[in-house]
Amino acid sequence: MFVVAMMLTSCTSGQNKTLAAPDDQGETNLSETVTELIMSRRSIRQYKDQAISRDTLDQILKCGINAPNGMNRQSWEIRVIDNPALVQEISDVVVAQNPKMGERPNFKNIFSNAPCVIFIGWDSRYDMSQIDCGLLGENIILSAWSMGIGTCCLGGAPRMMKDTPAAAPYIERLGFSEGFELLYAIGLGYPDETPDAKPRDESKIKYVE
Repeated sequence: MFVVAMMLTSCTSGQNKTLAAPDDQGETNLSETVTELIMSRRSIRQYKDQAISRDTLDQILKCGINAPNGMNRQSWEIRVIDNPALVQEISDVVVAQNPKMGERPNFKNIFSNAPCVIFIGWDSRYDMSQIDCGLLGENIILSAWSMGIGTCCLGGAPRMMKDTPAAAPYIERLGFSEGFELLYAIGLGYPDETPDAKPRDESKIKYVE
């Protein structure tokens, strides 16, 4: 969609941009487009055997690092593994010590079967870093979805890597800087499923008078 393309262009330009208002030809309203993007997003756990180009990944990641963050400290580090063989190698090491994981239906790897994984490290010296990393991840997830790429936010897989001694060399291989620790990961790939939306509890929203 034109408006989504404009949004992504603004992520990658490094300049402040004001998006043009919808024209008289029925161009989709920006608010409607963003709302549709958010409401249509689903966590994906089955993926096609199709690689994501690095140009596309670069666009997604640039949108990610344009997320809001405290004092512009950008208190995150990002590592990407887009080699499915290496993703599988890490998974195999973890499953070897946790064999019940491999018994799950449709299991391929511990990263919810994704062929590409983004690992996000947080600055353990800055107490707001995890908030910054969460905002970064949402930008990544939504920009990926706008390009037809599915994602799944992963907290368990990195935790299992940290709890598996044999996986320690792979965490070291990610090469996070001193003071940074692996926080979570995002699996990416072209979706091979169309899951329904799960219900949301709107009673958790309350206005305070």
